[in-house]
Amino acid sequence: MSLLKKKTVNPEKQKATAQQAELLAEQLADKPYGAIKSSITSSDEIVRTSISLPKSLLATLEDLTRYNKRQGVEPKTVSAIIRESLERYLLLIKK
Repeated sequence: MSLLKKKTVNPEKQKATAQQAELLAEQLADKPYGAIKSSITSSDEIVRTSISLPKSLLATLEDLTRYNKRQGVEPKTVSAIIRESLERYLLLIKK
């Protein structure tokens, strides 16, 4: 006898329309905007790069992204936080 109940899945709830999927993708998209005026222009192409971080720093960044997502505030991804931080740093050293 199993103590765990089998979870029944309603197939009607599993199906999403293309419009619902697009709406969800738009809500979850990484949008680097906020109080800081970004130096990234619409013609700038975002490229992938790799950096090495201490585990503790990455954990802190991931905690911050979860908090921001729950609060509904930007930035909501590790990439966006790092991008915003680098932009602030570059503005600071230009002075």
